[in-house]
Amino acid sequence: MPYTTDWFTNNVPIWSVLLKDQRGQPGLRYLEIGSYEGRATCWLLENILTGEGSRIDCIDTFEGGMESAPEDADMASVRQRFEANTQPWRQRVNLHVGLSSEILPGLNGAFDCIYIDGSHLARDVLFDAVLSWRLLKDGGILLFDDYEWKMLPEPWHQPKLAIDAFAACYHGWYELLHIGYQVALRKLGTYTLP
Repeated sequence: MPYTTDWFTNNVPIWSVLLKDQRGQPGLRYLEIGSYEGRATCWLLENILTGEGSRIDCIDTFEGGMESAPEDADMASVRQRFEANTQPWRQRVNLHVGLSSEILPGLNGAFDCIYIDGSHLARDVLFDAVLSWRLLKDGGILLFDDYEWKMLPEPWHQPKLAIDAFAACYHGWYELLHIGYQVALRKLGTYTLP
């Protein structure tokens, strides 16, 4: 099924560099929070998760968020498009439908990369980051989307507040790999003085 939006393609040059060492490695585990129609999921499956036994877990409510008006998207068809778009790799995609705050505590790590692109509310982004951190293996990459997103004016309705708070609280436990519209952190196994 065709995609109706493209919020991902601009990330390809950055992801190609950030994830190049993982390309084709066997047994990779990725986690994506917020999948929508599966554009990022499919790119990962086509370009990075190509090694034997590599898999991706995807979490989405398929109910939309406060930033998307109900008339903008039929969320039932969004889920149908996700399932159709990921069908060629169905055996390597584990879809969890529901709230990340309810699903993340029940998951077991260790993931090589976790992509946080679900709710834009700062409190939700912070919750996703903290719950995801324990699932990320040492040396793994935590990717945040929408760092510069400002569709809603209040800071607590923007991911940036949460990403900055997480980065401050975990200072010394990660290496900053990239900052722009997205933020990428590599998890360190031990605390490193700044």
